[in-house]
Amino acid sequence: MSKHPFFLRPITSLIVAALPVLASAVLPAAASQANTHLNFIVLKDGQPIGLHDIVVEWNGDAETVSIQTNILVKVAYVPVYRFEHTGQEVWQNGHLVSLQSQTNDDGDKHKLSVAAKADHLDVSGDGVSSQAEASIIPASLWNSNLVKQSTLLNTLTGKQMHVAVTDLGDDQIQSHGAPVKAHHYKVTGELQRELWYDQSNTLVQIKFKAKDDSDIMYVLG
Repeated sequence: MSKHPFFLRPITSLIVAALPVLASAVLPAAASQANTHLNFIVLKDGQPIGLHDIVVEWNGDAETVSIQTNILVKVAYVPVYRFEHTGQEVWQNGHLVSLQSQTNDDGDKHKLSVAAKADHLDVSGDGVSSQAEASIIPASLWNSNLVKQSTLLNTLTGKQMHVAVTDLGDDQIQSHGAPVKAHHYKVTGELQRELWYDQSNTLVQIKFKAKDDSDIMYVLG
């Protein structure tokens, strides 16, 4: 990305995987065809600064994933940073068909369009056209298969990001005020994230360091 959000380093790069790249970006087998709404509260050093919503809707074997992020950072009640992002992914039989997103990164505007072709993806990000492998996974984090990938697609700009992942094993976190067993991964490279997925491969927590060294967490509200 040409510019990272105030604390969100690329929402799109994730894993020089110690695991082999999948032949295709098939969704996790454990994921059931059930409509889902994940409502994350975004915290900066424990204080709420915004919301991150993921809505998954099924229609037969087609899956639509809608993502919306709204973040506002204030200092002494004065707004100092705003991040707004909307995106929609369409998957068919576990393969990415299309992706559309628009982003306002504190005044820097981004627009992305991705469309599947016979053996690749056509990508148009901020007016720049490129191609990506059909198997690439967007770095929108909800899809747990990203931990098996070495390259992710930036969902703001369409750039390809190289990443590495460490499997930190099972962990227990708090979700909706109750303990939840989740698998913990640490992503490094062009994206720095810690991710937790529960036993159904559902994203349940995100953690990373902001540029000012503050702790950013996404927790289910």
